[in-house]
Amino acid sequence: MSQTDTAETTANRTDGQGVSTTAGETVEETRSEWTNYEAGGETKFAVENLDVHYGDDHALKGVSMDIPEESVTALIGPSGCGKSTFLRCLNRMNDRIRAADVDGTVELDGEDVYQDGVDLVELRKRVGMVFQSPNPFPKSIRENVSYGPRKHGDIETGLLARLTGRAEPRREEALVERSLE
Repeated sequence: MSQTDTAETTANRTDGQGVSTTAGETVEETRSEWTNYEAGGETKFAVENLDVHYGDDHALKGVSMDIPEESVTALIGPSGCGKSTFLRCLNRMNDRIRAADVDGTVELDGEDVYQDGVDLVELRKRVGMVFQSPNPFPKSIRENVSYGPRKHGDIETGLLARLTGRAEPRREEALVERSLE
């Protein structure tokens, strides 16, 4: 690394000390061009001073960032650095973890998702998650694949639909086949 690069790079530590590493590892660093950027579009998510604790473990510390609408934002880091914890904060999935304590603000379209009275079903419809490891419902593959469309009325398969002649088993069959292909 040249001296010019060194001047623009700081160790990812708040105490100003160098980062000790095991032989062969790289020193973690943050460059100003990684943290000072302009993104077009209106802000979809505004996250300010987000802290998450799991009991005594301080998983996220003072995370602040804006995520613009109609953009792609990548979170990159090693296993255990807080990527999934951060994402779970966006749709309050951490509410399901008893030991999780979330502080700070997360706004979606200017509305605080952690304010009282937020409809979590509606929030999670707007802020979906695709997990690295699938977490299927305890049902068949067919039922898992068609669950969303059935639940949200895109495919009618229930008892009432069958009794009134509105059941759509062929449409469900085609959707499942298309999805699995």
